[in-house]
Amino acid sequence: MAAFLQQTEFEIERTGVTASVPNNDVARLMYYMKCVCTAIDCNQDPEIQRFTNYHNWSYLSFDERKALVVGCYTFSPDILENKVFFHSNVLCVDSLNEFYTVSQVRHQILAAESIIIAGRARQVNKIMTYKMEWMREYYFEPIQRLASRFTAASERTALVYQPTVYQPTYVPVVVGQPIRQGSSLKAKHYICGGVIIVIIIIIIISSFTRLFS
Repeated sequence: MAAFLQQTEFEIERTGVTASVPNNDVARLMYYMKCVCTAIDCNQDPEIQRFTNYHNWSYLSFDERKALVVGCYTFSPDILENKVFFHSNVLCVDSLNEFYTVSQVRHQILAAESIIIAGRARQVNKIMTYKMEWMREYYFEPIQRLASRFTAASERTALVYQPTVYQPTYVPVVVGQPIRQGSSLKAKHYICGGVIIVIIIIIIISSFTRLFS
């Protein structure tokens, strides 16, 4: 970054403003996304810009907060470093971070005019310098804590939710199986036939008794 300070080909203008970020990890990451969208063009990305209003962090749902973390991974400092974000305590002056407009660039040594993120070229509007304290407070630590919470929540859900096997507590009284209509008719015929046979046997026995009496 010292080379940046010594370059006379750059005309730079400080454009940073004071920010009051709520003491919350979601708000901190939303502020990080706000800084990203201040540096590069996000005008065509309403799904990203909705994550920049850090004062309304409490309105984000659980799924939206997970989407915020994914977005911060997509626009991570590793991708923006030395193209849009620059680690420089000197250029931050008395702040943790500072924005500059590069009004004239004769040799593109440190700042890029555009950057490709997730396969899409984005225009660089400003550059942001930061102290490592800023990056720890608004990116590294909050994203690590939130990612850990989401992982723990997913594990708890996996442990709590088990496919339930229905086990009825009511045990019905066991009764004889009902006879179907066709079977009932056959049974009636069998009963009638049996009765007739019994009657015939009784008549025959009675006849033999009379003959030999």
